[in-house]
Amino acid sequence: ASAGFQRGWSVLDAGCGNGAYVPLIQQHVGPTGRVMALDFDIVNTELVSRVTRAPAAVGSICDLPFASRQFDGVWCANVAQFLSDAAFPTCLQEFRRVVVPGGGVVVKDVDMTATRFYPGDPFLLSHLSEVSLRMKGAPPETRGSLRGRELRRWLEAAGFEDVEQRTHVIERWAPLSHMESECMAQWLSYLAEIAIERGVCPEDEVAWRDIAAAGGRTFVSRPDFYVCEVQVVAKGTAP
Repeated sequence: ASAGFQRGWSVLDAGCGNGAYVPLIQQHVGPTGRVMALDFDIVNTELVSRVTRAPAAVGSICDLPFASRQFDGVWCANVAQFLSDAAFPTCLQEFRRVVVPGGGVVVKDVDMTATRFYPGDPFLLSHLSEVSLRMKGAPPETRGSLRGRELRRWLEAAGFEDVEQRTHVIERWAPLSHMESECMAQWLSYLAEIAIERGVCPEDEVAWRDIAAAGGRTFVSRPDFYVCEVQVVAKGTAP
């Protein structure tokens, strides 16, 4: 809703994944609008086309397979974090290229520096981020997942105008719904696997192993469980 897409617009969902945002964008652009989905995985594009009826293309967000000035808007959610600081500007220039003058480009991503869960050491994720950043050959998302609240500056540096940024704090308290519980359990188990693999301190490793026990489900089922995350939405206008 904060993206500002208007009825009748043509919008590209860049890095659509399983297409969760496509129906939401379709609602905002209405029956006279159009949503095009893009993902590097053909399995995703086929799924999106089948479920949402939106056309979908296979390609990279850093090398969009579209002509210039083809869309009124671009939406990119939870993808930029997987780009390095060197690649992200290329991606933004591609977004700028494919939108019409006055079109809107919106990037949503996480800021892992603000993520917190309870019970547990409030610095567990901070320690993991620090260890990850210092490791040799760290993957791009190690840095990208910490870039969320910098997005406005990146869009400004890419030449977008009227850049705005909104930070959304999302909190979940026990008891969780089944879907929330499964999502949180899988996510925390994934983080625990990374933490152990990357060699956090012994005290943190013990904590992560406790969290990951039973696939994380025991931990997220605690009556005092709490988790918060910060999602950032930055948008700018193409000159």
